[in-house]
Amino acid sequence: MTFSAEVARRSDAAVVVMKGDLDIATEAEATAQLDRAMDGCGVLIADLRELAFLDSTGMRVLLSAHLRAQERGLRFGIVRGGGMVARLLEVTRISHRFPVVDDPAELIDGG
Repeated sequence: MTFSAEVARRSDAAVVVMKGDLDIATEAEATAQLDRAMDGCGVLIADLRELAFLDSTGMRVLLSAHLRAQERGLRFGIVRGGGMVARLLEVTRISHRFPVVDDPAELIDGG
């Protein structure tokens, strides 16, 4: 499956909606989209609800984006995906590093 990422601006947030597979083949594109989305926002959100596949490389992309966002003084969070994506987020206990929510509004409105 191919990968795409679209950035939606909402309030002070950039929501990066990822679709398809986030793996070694799509790492560079995902990283570039997340980096571009950081410009001019206070909250960076990776929305994984339409992601079909996520592996360890994809997890590293998300963790690295979180670190870069922190360095820039931005808040970072993830909207959990379904199926195996949700399971991987749960097994890795990534929610101990940053918020993992069901809807972007929880990160935008709920701060």
